[in-house]
Amino acid sequence: MSETIKAEPVALKKTLWASVHTPLYPRVRFFLKVPDPAPTFQDITDRVAKLIVEESQDGSEFCNLLRLDANDNLVWKTRHMTLQELKWHVEFEYGLPGEKWLTYPPV
Repeated sequence: MSETIKAEPVALKKTLWASVHTPLYPRVRFFLKVPDPAPTFQDITDRVAKLIVEESQDGSEFCNLLRLDANDNLVWKTRHMTLQELKWHVEFEYGLPGEKWLTYPPV
């Protein structure tokens, strides 16, 4: 018999943000499954306009990267083991160096 273990909710705090532009030739692409009229995948990579970092407040190092469109709608969300790993990933994906991040909330 297997037992389902439910994860406790973790408090997350938005700490950093940055505006970005999708490169002409993106290194990473994001696709959304579109069911109508026939199941296909739509490239939504170029919708990303802003990045927001959510850091865990429970003592663990994991954090989420929220990719938002120009209207602040969520396009894609990824989880990273550490803030440094997240920043390396963003630099690879968007060419955004660590010093370009701004403190959240935007002013």
